[in-house]
Amino acid sequence: METRNKQPYVSPAGGEQETGLLGDVAAEQRSVVSWGHVERSAALPEVEAAIAAARAAIAACPACKGKGWLRKGDFPYGHPDFGKIEKCACLLAVERAKRRRDIMKLSSLGEVREKSFRSFNTRIPGVQQAAKAASAYAKNPDGWLVLLGPVGCGKTHLAAAIANACFDKLDMEVLFVTVADLLDHLRATFAPTSEVTYDEQFARMREAELLVLDDLGAQHATDWAREKLFQLINFRYNQANVVDQRTGRRRAATVVTSNLFDLNGVEERIRSRLRDASMSQVVTFGNEVQDYRPRNPHKAS
Repeated sequence: METRNKQPYVSPAGGEQETGLLGDVAAEQRSVVSWGHVERSAALPEVEAAIAAARAAIAACPACKGKGWLRKGDFPYGHPDFGKIEKCACLLAVERAKRRRDIMKLSSLGEVREKSFRSFNTRIPGVQQAAKAASAYAKNPDGWLVLLGPVGCGKTHLAAAIANACFDKLDMEVLFVTVADLLDHLRATFAPTSEVTYDEQFARMREAELLVLDDLGAQHATDWAREKLFQLINFRYNQANVVDQRTGRRRAATVVTSNLFDLNGVEERIRSRLRDASMSQVVTFGNEVQDYRPRNPHKAS
């Protein structure tokens, strides 16, 4: 794939570094060169297996007979759609499997595959309401879910359990990632060796069927980082009331966890969208919540 020109921004006046948002962009570009492309999680083996199975299904498809394309209806000569073709369901299945793989390359889901609702200890005081809300959401990921609580209360475990359930049982495209890692993935596209453009990377994040953003508020908050995060949240916010014809659920399902009580410290533009009661359920762990981690062999935050 051709690598786009990603030269750092230089101020036209004397070559000094620009301040503000443009300066942040330049800083992000310079910093990424020092550590290179970030791709912590490879695609899960089952994703590659699904791609292979979908490709094999094309050859056996009775509708298109192995072509992957169908004639678009039986329209008379002169009709605007006469002679046009469209993708067969078998080819669409291959494309969807590939999207899942591309999203998994950004995801940390492979690192938390052992997290489930069964392994979550609901006997810890203060976690029951959050566990119940998370379990219900995993069965029907419609709208947004925001989990708020102190460090160590089990937010990450529940968020990972949702992600795993949606990936395994609902066959969803799932991006599970900390906010800091998500921003690192975007920064990595500025590196000269990057094989993916910024626009391609950002599109995968925006369009994942389920996005789980862990640890909102812990990231380094430059102007650039704040703007990119807002653009992502705002895109999904605008898509959240659009019903997906394939699933019958609203698009852009999103789960967010944060240690910030009542989202204090989160930018107002983002906080207002996360707290929109028409589409988002905000669940705060109980005041009596104890540290979840010493009682569970799998650490959660």
